Amino acid sequence: MKRLFLIPVFLGISVPAFAQTVSVKDGNVQFTDKSGKTTAVTSSGRDSNPLLSPDGKWVAFVRKVDGKKIATGSDEVEPTELWQVRVDGKEPSLLARCRDSEKPESLIGGFDNLQFSSNGKLLYFVTPAWATSGAVHVVDTTNGKEHYLFPGNDLRIVKSGEYKDCLLVQQHRYFVGSGSYDWYWLLRPDGKEVGPVGEDTSNFEETYPNE
Repeated sequence: MKRLFLIPVFLGISVPAFAQTVSVKDGNVQFTDKSGKTTAVTSSGRDSNPLLSPDGKWVAFVRKVDGKKIATGSDEVEPTELWQVRVDGKEPSLLARCRDSEKPESLIGGFDNLQFSSNGKLLYFVTPAWATSGAVHVVDTTNGKEHYLFPGNDLRIVKSGEYKDCLLVQQHRYFVGSGSYDWYWLLRPDGKEVGPVGEDTSNFEETYPNE
C-alpha cells in the first residue's frame, strides 16, 4: 500500500516588513533593512548620532576624534567630524571637521540636530557658536562644500507641501528696548525669512502637516 505524503501549501502568507532604521552599538553605526536584518556599517567604535538619508541609501553620522578642544562662546568641546557612508558600509566620506575660529560664523564646535533636505543632497546641522545661540550650517553631500547660514538653536526641515525644504529654526532675538525671546521662524534654504512661527511649531504643523 502506497503512503501519501501531504505537502502543506501556504497561500497568502505575507512576510512582515520592517522600517529601515539606523542605530549605534558600541560606538558603531548599524543599519536595519526592511527584512529586519541588522548589520554594522562602521567599525571605529567612536561614532554616534546616525541619520538615514531620505532615499534610504546613505547614513550621516558624527565621529569623535583626537585633538585640541574647540572653544565656543559658551564652553570648550571635544573635536568631532561629520561623515557619511552607504548603508552597505561602502564609500565612507568625510564631510566636515570641527574648526576653531575667532568668528562665530566660521566656528564649528560640533554637529548637532542633523537634518537632510528632501533629496538627500544637503545636510544641515547646528553647532555651538555664540554664548546665547548656536549656528546653522549646511554641507553639500555630493562635494563636501560647507557654509554658515544663520543663527539657530533648533532646526527642523519641512518635508512636504507649500514650504517643502524650508527650515523651521528657533532663534534667540531681542525686543526693542530690552529683553529677549526664543521663537521659531520659517526660513528658506538661502536664509531668506518667510516669517515668524511662534514659541513652538505646533500651530504651523497643524496648518501645514508633513505628508
